[in-house]
Amino acid sequence: MSLSNSLCDHLRLVLPTGINRRFVVAYSGGIDSQVLLHLMVSFVAGQTSRLRMVHIDHGLHKESQGWAEWCAETASEFGIEIVVLKINESPPSGCSVEAWARGHRYRLLESTMEADDVLLTAHHQNDVAETFLLQLLRGAGPHGLSSIAERQRFGSGMMLRPLLNYSRADIVSYAEAHNLEWIDDSSNDEDRYDRNYLRSNVFPWIERRWPAAVARIGHAVELQQNAAACLDEAADAVIENGLGTEDSQLSISCICNLNAAMQRSVLRRWIVRAGFPKPDAVHLHEIRRLINARIDAQPCVRWKCAEIRRYRDSLFLLWQTERIAGTGDYHWDLTAPLYLPWGVLSTNASIGKGLSAKLAMSNDVSVRFRAGGERCHPIYRARSQSLKRLFQEWGIPPWLRGEIPLIYRGNELIAVAGKCICRGFGAENGEKGIILQWVRSDRLNRLGIATQNIEDT
Repeated sequence: MSLSNSLCDHLRLVLPTGINRRFVVAYSGGIDSQVLLHLMVSFVAGQTSRLRMVHIDHGLHKESQGWAEWCAETASEFGIEIVVLKINESPPSGCSVEAWARGHRYRLLESTMEADDVLLTAHHQNDVAETFLLQLLRGAGPHGLSSIAERQRFGSGMMLRPLLNYSRADIVSYAEAHNLEWIDDSSNDEDRYDRNYLRSNVFPWIERRWPAAVARIGHAVELQQNAAACLDEAADAVIENGLGTEDSQLSISCICNLNAAMQRSVLRRWIVRAGFPKPDAVHLHEIRRLINARIDAQPCVRWKCAEIRRYRDSLFLLWQTERIAGTGDYHWDLTAPLYLPWGVLSTNASIGKGLSAKLAMSNDVSVRFRAGGERCHPIYRARSQSLKRLFQEWGIPPWLRGEIPLIYRGNELIAVAGKCICRGFGAENGEKGIILQWVRSDRLNRLGIATQNIEDT
């Protein structure tokens, strides 16, 4: 079978089908993405599937504008829609230019995705081997050594790398057989980049001694992917038993008796599952120390844009934000959501539950935040108690207490958002009531709901 037929058959095996499915080709104009595009044009011919090209101009090369124009011309020749996006900033000093460019590239690619889109990248067998060796030199474990996955969730769709079973030599052979033209990026020859150094200096030497090295490394990657999947499955079983009311809360009791290796595996998996950046080994060690901290201690570990705090028997994952106790007095008529810097207050109508609509609906309802010394008399209590004591009973971590909205009528506390209605203000049986809903901004971020500034409402 010819290489061309082999590649086309492989695409039919790995690419999902569906009416009007859209395939998005990450297109640099280099030989790899040019071959992928050529294959996809043939693949979608006669189908209802659609094809789109996305080119990212990193702005790192003096010829990048010309490359973007060449890619647009190629799209026009094929009659394919193309989106060209430019990164309008420079990498900060001291950072890895490769990592910076990759991060921006994937964020921009994700921004173009619609529901059920399939993003296609032209990574091949040599890319897998290079990534494996780079991760090995960084001291990575099974997840890092898993190198490049063939498929994964991406934005609102998925990402596929259909050429991973083919070598760079296969790609070149296909391009030459079909007389394809492509962009040669001279920066690919610059040895100051780690990947380029491996490609130009290390792998030619390895392959002279071990000709099948790239394929053998691919097999090793599959084994590492299997090992990583087994670790994730074992960690997931622990996490499911220890999750709190949200994915960002984990019981310490479920992990305190595990050995050190399993603790690291569970913590890393929990953090990634919750959508937070993965900590490095140093921060992971600090997080493990939280498990053995005094129960009355409130330690915190920060990395990148995330942090973990301990409260009682739980670890809490949070985004690093400036946590300031709420101030001010916000008028609220209860008929529309109230957007606050820390979240959103909204209402639902009810019968016999929540706030009494008759008592609550007045021009004198406002939202305030804890100042200290407040007392609250929940409808289920015989007497009032300090709000501090109630927060402790409800298990609300200290760093969140200043952000919980307190609902007042005049100067009288009538409800604590998400927690209780005060005595004398609850709806009676058969009476119209108002259910208060409070969603914190960090949870809104995870749900993909945008909050408004209070000035905009």
